[in-house]
Amino acid sequence: MDALQAYLPPAKGYLPYYMLVTSILAVGNSMQNYATLHYSRRLYSGLFVPNSSLPAKTAAFNPDDSTQKLVPASTASNSKEARTQDQVTPLAARLFGTYTIISAIVRIYASYNLHVAPVYNITLWTYVVALAHFGSECLVYKTAKFAGPVVLTFLFASIGIGWMASQYSFYVEL
Repeated sequence: MDALQAYLPPAKGYLPYYMLVTSILAVGNSMQNYATLHYSRRLYSGLFVPNSSLPAKTAAFNPDDSTQKLVPASTASNSKEARTQDQVTPLAARLFGTYTIISAIVRIYASYNLHVAPVYNITLWTYVVALAHFGSECLVYKTAKFAGPVVLTFLFASIGIGWMASQYSFYVEL
């Protein structure tokens, strides 16, 4: 146990350990994003069809370049005749994996340096961005459902935000 303790964050309290554990989980999640689409598809589970309400291609507009080129199959009028597809592509999984590993690196670094205000603030923002991302995917873009793995993401991010916001003066040396 003493050998393991030498690698653990030296800071007071439990927040550094929480951040270290969630970072280790994030590293695993990031690696799986590069290996398979299976787990990402569990998060982003919506089926989509081409958006038939977009205008035709012109010199000034290409429907394939629109961020609205796909709409949820459940709300599309043409969902019966169009082939449904998900939005989890190998590229999307790798981008998500890259974002996740960057967040994990920031949190690992912070778990050992919570006393530094800019590090603390940047780390808090990683949780805010994660919560905003999954919130928008559930509520705005409808690519994720608030169930299963998404609930865990909301839980981890909410705990991180609440804990860090409430303990700023305990950890940060002013």
